[in-house]
Amino acid sequence: MKERKKIKLKTWHWIAIITAAVLLVTSIGIGIWWAVMDVESFSEGWTLIKNLVNPPENDIYYKDSYSVSDKKAQKWADKVVATVGGRKLTNGQLQVYYWMEVFSYLNYNGYYALGQGLDLAKPLDEQPCPDFDGSWQQYFLDMALKSWHREQALALMAEANNVTLSAEEQADLKQLQTELAVSAVDEGFSSVDAMLQHDMGAGCDFDDYYTYRQTYYLANAWFSHKSEAYLDSIGPKEIEAYFRSHQEELAKEGISKSSGLYYDVRHILIRPEGGAEEADGTITYTDAQWSACEEKAQALLDQWLQAGGTEPLFAEYANNHSADTGSNTSGGLYENLTAGEDILEEFVAWYTAAGRQNGDYGLIKTKQGYHIMYLSAADPQWEAISRERLLKEASDTLVQEAKDAYPMEVTYKNIVLSVINLKDVL
Repeated sequence: MKERKKIKLKTWHWIAIITAAVLLVTSIGIGIWWAVMDVESFSEGWTLIKNLVNPPENDIYYKDSYSVSDKKAQKWADKVVATVGGRKLTNGQLQVYYWMEVFSYLNYNGYYALGQGLDLAKPLDEQPCPDFDGSWQQYFLDMALKSWHREQALALMAEANNVTLSAEEQADLKQLQTELAVSAVDEGFSSVDAMLQHDMGAGCDFDDYYTYRQTYYLANAWFSHKSEAYLDSIGPKEIEAYFRSHQEELAKEGISKSSGLYYDVRHILIRPEGGAEEADGTITYTDAQWSACEEKAQALLDQWLQAGGTEPLFAEYANNHSADTGSNTSGGLYENLTAGEDILEEFVAWYTAAGRQNGDYGLIKTKQGYHIMYLSAADPQWEAISRERLLKEASDTLVQEAKDAYPMEVTYKNIVLSVINLKDVL
């Protein structure tokens, strides 16, 4: 038998084999790691690799973008991203806070944001926020986390002090799923979860929204409990002391003891029915239609008086009966009106009438219809502002104490956000 001849490999052959083996093992390792980390793109994977080599600060800038596909948002929905006092915030719950911040901001500051260049058709993570050192997505995410921290800390304070929800709030939570189900059907969705995911992104479900509402109610219960107690303690001496210590600052704002009054007015608007539309778009009513409108308003005023004639009841009537969309969700209330207010002359003339006192009520006619009026408050401007700022300082202290008692810890690398088309939901 012939002896087999051994093959001698050259050095560069060994180097090539070893290199190939290393690359194979590395690629397998990266593949496994890629799958475990649920990486969706090369960009995301490369970012994670860089973060492993040189870990960034655990802050809002941890990721340039937190956007992921609906599939990943669903898979990561239950991953915990923050904790406060043992309570956990998941990605699903964060979706609710995040998009509520977006909707709230656009509702109150939409024109400003659009004027600053915000494009609702483009992803928020690709647009810089002019008032924040980062993208619009990072801005809203930062606000959402702060909002959850504030509300969760206040809710924990409520629980620690045995402050519970009102019967109305408890009933609202019990009816929440039924009400949302009705809305889902009306809007053409197959389920409540489908509606919520359309409005707030994949990964969000009814339980997440329920937790959001429950936490809000508990936080508000504690906040109201403490605020009302503090408001009761603010008397003439405290208001006078605040004004004196801030007199120069207030003077720069044009506020002095001779600045006049602030009026808080509630009203219920009853519009006449029918009418004929003119060529210029105005609607004219017959005398009979105006008379019917007055009778309807007077009947409602009489009903309110017979039921007790209280301000809380007036607010309830305003929410249920007023045609004024600017106030029929806030008890018909307009606050801090002045004698020079640029609104309906008859409206201003009523609340500024000589001898007018808190609790006065009446019926007036304007071009809009008949208004049932109620004067909630008429205070000197310097007193109203001093009281308001004293309460603001107390409120800020209350929130800060709760946040200090229950600090928040965030794991930014776990955060993912589903993407929705803002133009589809606004």
